[in-house]
Amino acid sequence: MRSNPPLTPAEEAARAAETAELAASFVEETRALLEEANGALLSLERNPDDAEAVNALFRCVHSIKGAAGLFDLPAMIHLVHAGEDLLGAMRDGRLALDGELADQLLAGLDRVGRWNELFRSDGQLPAEAMEEARSFAALYRARLGEGAAAGTAAAAASPDRVRLPGWAGEAAAELAAAAAGEAVVLVEYAPDEGCFFAGDDPLRLVLATPGLAWLDIGTQTAWPEPVAFDPFACNLRFRLAARAPREAVEHHFRYVPDCISLVRAKADALSGAVSGAVSGADAASGDAAAAAVAEEEHPLDPIAIELLEAQRRALSLPGRASQVEDIETTVRNLCRSCGIDWPLGADCAGAETLAPVIDRLLARRDSVPAQAQAQDQAAGAASGIALDRHDAAGERTLRVEQGKVDILMNLVGELVVAKNALPFLARDAELRFGSRELSREIKDKYAVIDRISRQLQNAVMDIRMMPVSDLFKRFPRLVRDIARKQDKKVRLVIEGETTEADKNIIEALAEPLTHVLRNSLDHGIEKAGERALAGKDDLATLKLRAFQDGDCVVIEVIDDGRGIDPGKVRAKAVERGLLDAERVAQLSDAQAVQLVFLPGFSTADAVSDLSGRGVGMDAVRAVVERFGGNVVLESRSGEGTTVRLKLPLSMAVTRVLTVEMAGQLYGVPMDLVVETVRISPQSIRRLKASEAVVLRDQVIPIARLRDMLGMEAHRPALESVLILRVGNATVGMVIDDFGTGMDIILKPFSGILSNLSGFSGTAVLGDGRVLLVLNLKEIL
Repeated sequence: MRSNPPLTPAEEAARAAETAELAASFVEETRALLEEANGALLSLERNPDDAEAVNALFRCVHSIKGAAGLFDLPAMIHLVHAGEDLLGAMRDGRLALDGELADQLLAGLDRVGRWNELFRSDGQLPAEAMEEARSFAALYRARLGEGAAAGTAAAAASPDRVRLPGWAGEAAAELAAAAAGEAVVLVEYAPDEGCFFAGDDPLRLVLATPGLAWLDIGTQTAWPEPVAFDPFACNLRFRLAARAPREAVEHHFRYVPDCISLVRAKADALSGAVSGAVSGADAASGDAAAAAVAEEEHPLDPIAIELLEAQRRALSLPGRASQVEDIETTVRNLCRSCGIDWPLGADCAGAETLAPVIDRLLARRDSVPAQAQAQDQAAGAASGIALDRHDAAGERTLRVEQGKVDILMNLVGELVVAKNALPFLARDAELRFGSRELSREIKDKYAVIDRISRQLQNAVMDIRMMPVSDLFKRFPRLVRDIARKQDKKVRLVIEGETTEADKNIIEALAEPLTHVLRNSLDHGIEKAGERALAGKDDLATLKLRAFQDGDCVVIEVIDDGRGIDPGKVRAKAVERGLLDAERVAQLSDAQAVQLVFLPGFSTADAVSDLSGRGVGMDAVRAVVERFGGNVVLESRSGEGTTVRLKLPLSMAVTRVLTVEMAGQLYGVPMDLVVETVRISPQSIRRLKASEAVVLRDQVIPIARLRDMLGMEAHRPALESVLILRVGNATVGMVIDDFGTGMDIILKPFSGILSNLSGFSGTAVLGDGRVLLVLNLKEIL
């Protein structure tokens, strides 16, 4: 036999790359399916009668099992298959979901998720994965009441003495003969009904069993009527004996561990099973055997008829005498699958004896072929319709790696920077070379390029936009687990899931929102007894809402809990040494609750796994402000708390106002600028050590940027003042002169400058100069 030539290094590399790509696709698909499964399970826990939720959960688990079948992940298949059995019972109404069962299913999904990440990083599952999978499977099957654990323990206690239910009679006699006095491994294999969709070939798997000595093929259930026959559903059952070590047989069937029963048996055990059974049958003539078949009343299914016709044609062809034994084996197995006793002896009867048996079997088909043909035509028509619909709809989406979109966004940013050079070029053309016409031409071209680059920038930003649902879908599980752990009844309400924001913003909000939700569940929402005393419903409401406000996305976390006690906050601030008692006493209640944002502040009396370390809300504000946003907290004692996170829709391109200081340009984020004014120095009044100005009947404190940057004082005839809105405060900042507004690509500091305070980063201007962008929230 000719063997395939070895692969070249280039072919091996290409195959390895293809495998890696498939594995990466599997990991991403499994992540998405696990997220969907978690959401469906939480929906089902809230509404146990939600049929769509249990169907969605079953589909996700089944898809994970099918995808895992492409890789060497038997433990994952084992666990997921056991969970699929449990969900099947729930879908059929044989099992009801309760809190404990939901915990067990969620734990199984978490374990699959952990294995998925280990497969992504290591390319394989840990050695203990199969033991963990068996533990989960035993747990799930215990809920089904199958008693699988007891059966397994009994087999382990007496591995060499077994009962063989259903293996007696002629089958047991053949089995004992096949064993030939040796110990064998007995296997009963009942493939999953949808095994074909997972890429399984049960017959090929069975025939490749190491040391295969005996095989019997039957059905798991009676064949359905021809009109209801599904050619894509596996109904076969295999019984086999193998003269091979048990470990080798287990390894062979490692991808279908939930579909097999396997035990090792000695020859005397087989003899005991045969005792009292008929060990053989006298050979009968062809006519007598045909008559015996004719007396049977069992119907033949379409597949059996098709196989019998094929065997009859093969038997009549010249030169097939050597294959009579194989044909007889096939017909013998077909008789058993149809419940018909085999009328011939154990030895091959020959073509003359076998042919009448096949003919008499085929004579019982009646109208089955016509029905089968009609069924095939109907199935074909249905397939054609489905195919036409698929082609008509077409693929409307394209999965693109995020890194590629980021590269495209960076290129658009560079285009914006390059575009900003044209106004400088127009100015040089007029001032240095005295060509006003050339300057005007450059400005006209700049307007065209500016319009196109803005449209391109908006288009790429739309690609990066993601709905906040991608962020929100992780929180129902978090809320559910914490509420159960603290014995609280909480209903999570999610609004505005379709609100979109830049993917970087979405990713940045995951950690802050987790902190806020934990605080609401731990500090805000009371237990049922406490809520009852306060006249509240036992079921607390925690609302997670998102909406767009101008060019910003706003996310609110609202609870109807106990709220924040300003008095307790004041006392804790003094106790922890964050503020002195005199200053705390001067704060209003609204100002006092803002003290929770101070570093190291916590109202918890003890440290727990949820809170008490004093890093929660301070970390929330630090992350949000790092991305150009702000946090607002509103609380009503005894009524509830609202935490509002406001961030820009996109961080790809930043709009800044340039300001001049001592001949150097600096950038100020445009979203902080309220207005620009020029005032006389006499309008600025000194109040103790501070300065302020009255502008439209509002007292606005004044800060001088030169003083904050350590520059020499400068007193012009008119002071240029930026009116800024930083957090909840309005501040006036004195600068040397105003510049122009422009779009920049902000590059954060790196290396030894990464911890430089007072600046957000740098940007390159159109004329090649470097612009330092101020971090006003930090400076002020």
